[in-house]
Amino acid sequence: MKRLLRQLALKPSTTVALLFSSFAANILALVPAIFVILVLNRYVTYGVDATLVTLASAALLSIVFEFVFRRLRYSTAAEIDFDGQKQLNNRIFVRVTRSKLGLLGQIPAGTLRGLFGGVEQLRAAYSPASICSFLDAPFALLFLFVLYLISPPLCLVTALVISALVLLILLQLNGLSELGRNINKVSTVKGQLASNAIETPETLRVFDLAGFVQKKSEKVSTALDALQSRLLNRQDLTQTTIKAFTGILTVAVITVGAVLVVDGHLDIGEMIGANILAARALTPVVALCQQTEIWKRADQAKQTIDDFERISFEKMDGSAFENYRGNLEFRDVTFNYLARETPVIEKLSLSLGSGEVLCVTGANGAGKTTLTKLVTGLLEPTEGYISVDGVNLKQLSLEWWRKQIIYLPQEPKFLEGSVRENFQAVNDGISDAQIRELLADVGLDEEIDKSVGGLDQGLNTSGSSLSLGVRRRLALARALIHKGKIAILDEPTEGIDAKGASHVYNVMSNLSKEGITLIICSHDNDVLNGAHHVLDLDDGERPTMRTVTH
Repeated sequence: MKRLLRQLALKPSTTVALLFSSFAANILALVPAIFVILVLNRYVTYGVDATLVTLASAALLSIVFEFVFRRLRYSTAAEIDFDGQKQLNNRIFVRVTRSKLGLLGQIPAGTLRGLFGGVEQLRAAYSPASICSFLDAPFALLFLFVLYLISPPLCLVTALVISALVLLILLQLNGLSELGRNINKVSTVKGQLASNAIETPETLRVFDLAGFVQKKSEKVSTALDALQSRLLNRQDLTQTTIKAFTGILTVAVITVGAVLVVDGHLDIGEMIGANILAARALTPVVALCQQTEIWKRADQAKQTIDDFERISFEKMDGSAFENYRGNLEFRDVTFNYLARETPVIEKLSLSLGSGEVLCVTGANGAGKTTLTKLVTGLLEPTEGYISVDGVNLKQLSLEWWRKQIIYLPQEPKFLEGSVRENFQAVNDGISDAQIRELLADVGLDEEIDKSVGGLDQGLNTSGSSLSLGVRRRLALARALIHKGKIAILDEPTEGIDAKGASHVYNVMSNLSKEGITLIICSHDNDVLNGAHHVLDLDDGERPTMRTVTH
């Protein structure tokens, strides 16, 4: 609620328009009750048809105007953009895709997916309808005031019933926040298990893990069902309580009103009109109480989103060379992941000239892939720096720098879509002929053409529909779209058969002949034999680059 009030305070002209339309609509909402009172007290008593026609016409006209003012209010409320909420989904998407990878990697995937769900929570909580419900709540006092003018005892009865109902609703809603958080946590686990079933079908079958995952899924589903049953039970209890108190309010008003009528302090028309006013006073108060819990959950989601939006972006602006020559230097570069006690790379210094080939070796976890991510700017050195043609990489535009790199990651990933779309995403102007030329460079042109769909063949993010060797060569063909002066290839021949590997060797040879600087992470002897320099990350605490004599 505080967020709503703060936002309304920032837009005084809009707030005035909302308040005016709310006032007009709720004043007009008094007319049906007044109509009942006048009809029962005047027309029924005197039987003048002209009086009934006049009263009915006025009542119908007021209903039309109330409808118009409420629609105007809704349209005005729809224009309010809470803290840029209409662009929030895009902002989160941009931050997920542009945040520093080292920081983003510390956030569980389930939490990242939940951010987009939080956006929908905020939209629902601060929708035009919820704003209108909030604006209607204070006018319950207007209905109570008019009811007081008709009969103070009936006003007191109505106020007492409404107060009791509000107290019960708030008590029932207490604890729903914790229940909602637990449901979100369990739903995340259930989603992860579903991802396991979809993304790791071979592992589940070969290692006979289907039973294990199914048992875990059943356990999580049972827990989720129990939590959701509790939530639905609480919600039904609240709705049932509201309906019960609506009936109690009618009984109380009519009972007390009947006594007042018999005692001569009230007439029949006023009693029935008072019952209508009591119901109109109850409705907005109940709606506000229910909305309070929704706002509370939305504010929790907003806090999570705000925390996420504090993650630093990658630095995309900076300098750029008109002609990058391909020189690269590491100066005492150290990098450490937060989860490790010791640096994965420590005090590494090396220098590569244009067109030179460096082969990086080392055991798993020695830092080969980390080194490639440092060069591509996906990670930043903890200490030291990397220079490009003598300029610190931190001073360069990453957008420009990455276009200078031919990059093959260790675990190639693709966009959901066709082969063609994955190439066009890198260069939207690339033609089918150019795509086939790149595929021919890695020996995949015939294979893709013979596949179902050809260039329209669908790929998932992991490319699991393709063999590892085909997947790696397809990623290499995509990397070659960038006509950069430096190539970073992480295990380019791993999982590739001899025929496929020959195409990869030819690509690397051609790149070297073109004067492209190559950094290749590999244990392949053919690659090692063709390198100018070798960096063995297993070689002591401070590995150094050694030159290979051919």
